[in-house]
Amino acid sequence: MRSDLERILTAANQAPSGENCQPWHFVVRGSTVEVHLLADRDRSAYSWGERASYLAIGAAIENLVIAASAEHYRAPVRYFPDPENRFHTATVTLVSEPSLAIDPLVPAIAERATNRKPYDKKPLSKADASALAGAAKEADLVLVAEREKIERLGRVGSTNEEIMLANHGLHRFFFDHVNWTKEEDEEKKIGFYIKTLELPPPARAMFRVMQHWPIMRALATLGMNRVVAVQNGATNASAAAIGAVLIDSIEPVDFIRAGRTVERVWLTATARGLSVQPLTGVLFFKLMIDGGDGAKIFSAAERSLVQKAYEEAAELVDARGKHIAFMFRVGKGDAPSARAIRFPLEQAVTVV
Repeated sequence: MRSDLERILTAANQAPSGENCQPWHFVVRGSTVEVHLLADRDRSAYSWGERASYLAIGAAIENLVIAASAEHYRAPVRYFPDPENRFHTATVTLVSEPSLAIDPLVPAIAERATNRKPYDKKPLSKADASALAGAAKEADLVLVAEREKIERLGRVGSTNEEIMLANHGLHRFFFDHVNWTKEEDEEKKIGFYIKTLELPPPARAMFRVMQHWPIMRALATLGMNRVVAVQNGATNASAAAIGAVLIDSIEPVDFIRAGRTVERVWLTATARGLSVQPLTGVLFFKLMIDGGDGAKIFSAAERSLVQKAYEEAAELVDARGKHIAFMFRVGKGDAPSARAIRFPLEQAVTVV
């Protein structure tokens, strides 16, 4: 593979994805790059209709387009070029343009990471808020800066933990994706390396106990899942702002566009010294429930909790009938303790 293509696709391969599942594959045909969804990677309990994976693929496409500018390629994108193949999500054509300006976000691709540490609550500067707003090109972005609303949205985000820790299927899925050692993380390359969860030592010890369902089920009857949710809600609220990416419909292409917006906003935050943490669990729970799969996964009480949490989020971000595709907190924080790793590029690319 040519060195310029290798650099471009290395950047695409660094995109974020749920549980770090990396649900993409790139097929290079001359001057075009096809982006395919890997269905066997999309086994997330959170990904109804592959929507979470389409979001991740949108982020990978945005990285590809940004990195192409560093090689002086314009990179127009055609979504779903094959109507008979929903896994062929996009074709990107690399068009040589020697005078093309290099996107200033190129260096941020390698630096971007999820940061689950507490952030400074100091409000975003006008320049930072303006830069984040200006980065949203393929979907709408709302930034919530009022402290009371941030605290409420932080609690909405922690609905994920409240339900997951008391729901057998979701509990099993989550803990199956926790990698307890660096060696395990390097071997699997999918899941959450325990250090990225930023748990203090006492909480990490408790976390090991909570992975056992009979114990967690007993703790949940005593309200431990709600205690954890309150604690996580407070961490979520330690932010300068909470952002929401809004889309007009829940079609796959809308999630790809949302993913491109998420990545560009995240890279802009990274370039400006800001940290980001996604708060998306309850949003994907809502998709599952609306899609008809909710009764298989959630109790009636859990479905009601998800509905109320989503409605509260929609009110707080003034969604006005649009769908919340992604929610995140942003602010200044210490560097994350660890970062997610990726499959080697040769496993992510086929050159035809």
